[in-house]
Amino acid sequence: MKGIKVSAQDHINRSAALRGKGDYFLAALEIENNRDKFDDVSIVPALLQAFYAAKEAGDRSEAENYAREIAALDPEVPSIQDFL
Repeated sequence: MKGIKVSAQDHINRSAALRGKGDYFLAALEIENNRDKFDDVSIVPALLQAFYAAKEAGDRSEAENYAREIAALDPEVPSIQDFL
């Protein structure tokens, strides 16, 4: 549908829904393909979705990459600590 604006929160929600269905690759791809939509407020929650997707997929290397990226923005996020 042309003309409908999709918000950063919509992308985060889609990623979470894909994770819930076990579509971990697509969940991370939803975030990666829409990085330009995330501002300073939404980038950490967005990257957390990608981090969780990688973690749930068993891709420790990718989870570590996301954890480092998140830590650069907010080093106190509890869920990433074991991956730093």
